[in-house]
Amino acid sequence: MKLTFSILWFDDSDDYFGSLDMDALKAEILTWGFSPDIKPVTTPEQFLSYAPFKEFDLIVVDLDLEQYGEGQDFIAGLRANAVYTEVIFYTVRNVNDLWDAVREKQLEGVFVSHRSNILPKIFRVGRQSIRKVLDLENMRGIVMAEVGELDHLIDEILTFGITSLPVEQQNSIFKRFLEKAVEQNQNISVRLAKFSERPDLNEMINLSDSYKRWLNFQRLWKSHEKLKGRNTIGDYDAEVLKPRNFLAHGTPEPHKDGGYLFHYQGKAFRYTDEVSLSLRQTILRYKQEFSNILKTLKS
Repeated sequence: MKLTFSILWFDDSDDYFGSLDMDALKAEILTWGFSPDIKPVTTPEQFLSYAPFKEFDLIVVDLDLEQYGEGQDFIAGLRANAVYTEVIFYTVRNVNDLWDAVREKQLEGVFVSHRSNILPKIFRVGRQSIRKVLDLENMRGIVMAEVGELDHLIDEILTFGITSLPVEQQNSIFKRFLEKAVEQNQNISVRLAKFSERPDLNEMINLSDSYKRWLNFQRLWKSHEKLKGRNTIGDYDAEVLKPRNFLAHGTPEPHKDGGYLFHYQGKAFRYTDEVSLSLRQTILRYKQEFSNILKTLKS
């Protein structure tokens, strides 16, 4: 799972979608530490084009699909094909009638709501849904995947940024990278020696772990005219990479006050639900910052 909460929403009225406060829904999802991805559809063809629906965390369906029959028929079809994403039905009718329709189709994992209360219902079901995936092992996997994506973003920034610098400034960045890399890791001395003879941007990126990427990013920041003078974006190493290292390589043990204590390289890191939320939100912030910087360099 990545840091995206995806909703597929089927209602046959464009006007209804226009009346909803989608910004409030997106803001709520962001408070969970996830990026919102909401796909409204108004026809069965659009809805079924997303089959087998595995990319979605929640499906929302209007029971009263005037042009296409009743919404539970679509969900019955999903369940028949072993798709078990959680579903919310809503209606302008009596909610008890909606429960009767759900029971008649023997639909499991289904929630119901009156149309006027659909956003609060999505809030409650969504929070319940993410709690199921935020156990320790899932969170460790999420952080690994997200840092990998951030690595790629930094690589793109370096590629666009460094190639647009004068050769003298490029060589200055290459030199400082080489000095730091030799100091940190003697095991790649052969590759570094070749790099020293013929500095190359792609090889520098290939020789870089996440921390070296961050150092190269900082060097580019100080050198590039489009970046110099901008406010700093924070300490990515302290805020993301070090927690990632504890989660990836540390040994967890339950903490007496809740959560876990991770031990790695003689240091300790306490992991709690609050730390998990803060880390997810921080990763999303850096993803946005890096994306904005890439756009600036490409412009």
